[in-house]
Amino acid sequence: MEYGEGERLYRQYLEGDEASLDGVILRYKDGLIRFLHYLVRDWHTAEDLSEDCFVELIVHPRRYRFQSSLKTYLYAVARHKAMSHLRRRTALPLLSLDALSGGEEADGPAFSEAAGRERREALLGALKSLPRDYGTVLYLRYFEGLSSEEISRVMKKSLKQVYNLSSRAKNALKTRLEKDEWPYETAF
Repeated sequence: MEYGEGERLYRQYLEGDEASLDGVILRYKDGLIRFLHYLVRDWHTAEDLSEDCFVELIVHPRRYRFQSSLKTYLYAVARHKAMSHLRRRTALPLLSLDALSGGEEADGPAFSEAAGRERREALLGALKSLPRDYGTVLYLRYFEGLSSEEISRVMKKSLKQVYNLSSRAKNALKTRLEKDEWPYETAF
């Protein structure tokens, strides 16, 4: 496997360069928080859980074996932590579309194509209305730019299951967007 910047920084951290961990955190923190927010629907919880993901890298440094990208590994850890958190919670609060954004611009593939904040909020709202696995597979693909193989590892599903989920999720999202009279062209 060819290593990217994240893997290089983490390897330097493992070799004793403590400052390299800051680079790993800066590289992945915002995306992890957005992904966790999508899953748990609470910004503060998402921030706390993202910190827990990085603590995993410190406390259990040998769990990541460089067999996948560091991003894939961190997103798998994040999903596991989010699902554990949700199992402990009794109810999942629903957020309005106004609460989804927080006002900052994101830098994922779908965000850069978005026509602005209103479109991003509406799309996230539509994703959140889908069954959780459908929304998760689409979020990881279009907002985080993960490949099917990486999504398979994050969601702990076979590649075939990811393809099936993606297809069904796209159809469900298209139906949802048509129902809501989505005014934008989609890349799905």
